[in-house]
Amino acid sequence: MARDRGDDGADARGRGRARLGIAGLAFLGVADSLYMLAYEEGLLDSLPCPFFGEGCNIVGRSDYAWHFGVPNAAPGTIGYATMAALALWAGDRPPARRPLQPLALGALSLGAAGGSLYLLWAQATRVRAWCFWCLLSAGISLLILPLALPEARAALRGRE
Repeated sequence: MARDRGDDGADARGRGRARLGIAGLAFLGVADSLYMLAYEEGLLDSLPCPFFGEGCNIVGRSDYAWHFGVPNAAPGTIGYATMAALALWAGDRPPARRPLQPLALGALSLGAAGGSLYLLWAQATRVRAWCFWCLLSAGISLLILPLALPEARAALRGRE
């Protein structure tokens, strides 16, 4: 009977792997964001930048490192922590039985990916410098997105 609803053990294992992948990537994003936040808040004098020389310091001190008076790494930290919590919160329940969790995770991951693409554009065209830690964060956001969207789509459709 569970198979008729599309909720067999393989589906649950696949969802579980995706959620653990999201949580793992999000925890890495929290660590990356906290590191950048320490720099943006002046706790670190310099941000070592693998591959890009002084690029991390240039980007980190640019106008594009802050929006609305808040360093980008602050909402990044909160966003990644929220994504990790949402990914781990659902347990083994399918999307149709708890639609708010996958919808919130999908929306947050879509917003994070969009914000990352904007900041990549800003590094390339406005700041004209690259930050390794920013690129890492963008990569994390873009990796989380395809892991989060399938459950969000299933929740929208009301499918198990």
